[in-house]
Amino acid sequence: MIGGPARALAVLAFAAAVQTAAAGDRFVPNDPAFVVANIRQVMPDEKLRALVGAWRAEPAAEGPALALAGTLLERARTAREPSYVGRAEAVLSAVVSKGGAGLATRRLYAETLQYRHDFATAETLLDEVLRAAPRDAAARAQRASVRLVRGDFPGARADCAQLAAGGGTASAIGIACLAEAYAGSGRIEQAQALLQAYPLDQDAASTAERAYLLTVRAELRERAQDLDGAIADYGAAFELQRGDDSIRAALADALAARGDVHGAAALLDVERPSLALLVRGVSVTAGTRRDALRERATAWLALERARGDAVHNREAALLALDTGDAAAALAAALANFAVQRELPDVRVLARAAVAAHDLPAQRQLREWLRSTGFRDVVAENILSGAARG
Repeated sequence: MIGGPARALAVLAFAAAVQTAAAGDRFVPNDPAFVVANIRQVMPDEKLRALVGAWRAEPAAEGPALALAGTLLERARTAREPSYVGRAEAVLSAVVSKGGAGLATRRLYAETLQYRHDFATAETLLDEVLRAAPRDAAARAQRASVRLVRGDFPGARADCAQLAAGGGTASAIGIACLAEAYAGSGRIEQAQALLQAYPLDQDAASTAERAYLLTVRAELRERAQDLDGAIADYGAAFELQRGDDSIRAALADALAARGDVHGAAALLDVERPSLALLVRGVSVTAGTRRDALRERATAWLALERARGDAVHNREAALLALDTGDAAAALAAALANFAVQRELPDVRVLARAAVAAHDLPAQRQLREWLRSTGFRDVVAENILSGAARG
């Protein structure tokens, strides 16, 4: 979900990393099962070949670039193949950098920037879109999402309120993200009341919108330590959107927190898991399976560093905590918290700061919780336990 300089096509990323690294520093996976690039997944089929052909015929034209990038991003989501995002970014960057790109093109480009966690540039781009088209609901929802991730709850609340008031298909998204924004500012009861007043089976809401509403409600319950209620809602959302790895990961986290590590492990056992799923798998498996997952996750992070594209600091922190490297965990958690401040980011920073016995980091997190009003029983218990110790 992230600008800066546009990346080269992802199919060339690994080769570029090898060319720029010294021979002794080249990345070589220790695990023979580690996948550097899934060629079967990235080879174009007939539809993609047609779109690539149209784009190559007019590489400076916006229409072919937009059609190709949209399909590439959809493939990235359905195939869990991140190289598609890099390719989409490269295609769109050539159009956006010239200036004068259309609103849909700039929105889609912002999505590629979000995926790289370049949230600041994505938000700036969406600001431009909304200045030109204040009633663009898609851009407003996208900016609200960016602001929620960055912990800008007042800014998100303004965008969400406009979506909720706009009616139509955007209202469900607006209600859910308004609840998220309220909760981020400590108004959890108001957020819960807002969701309770909105019928989840409303015909106007799509499957994806109902899943989002359920996921927001689940997180509010999780933050209040109502794990059974959270799991019920995460599970219902997952049944609606089984291809959404963020819901899968949240459900696995909640199952593991309740002690159901076997259920969590089964949920995470998928073909071509993302790094987020791999790292979570490490924490709920044992023996050779655990070792293999840890090796794959470590190799993935090493590949990101070799490419100069290490954006998965949350996962790096979780993996370091699992291996007992508190200093590395804290460094990654702090780097992660500088750009994204969702519930898992708050919790991993709390864990890392306490594990490293780092009082300044603990104070920093406490101050952020106090200033925003963000409430989470788990993070608060971690920090209060350290204070008592």
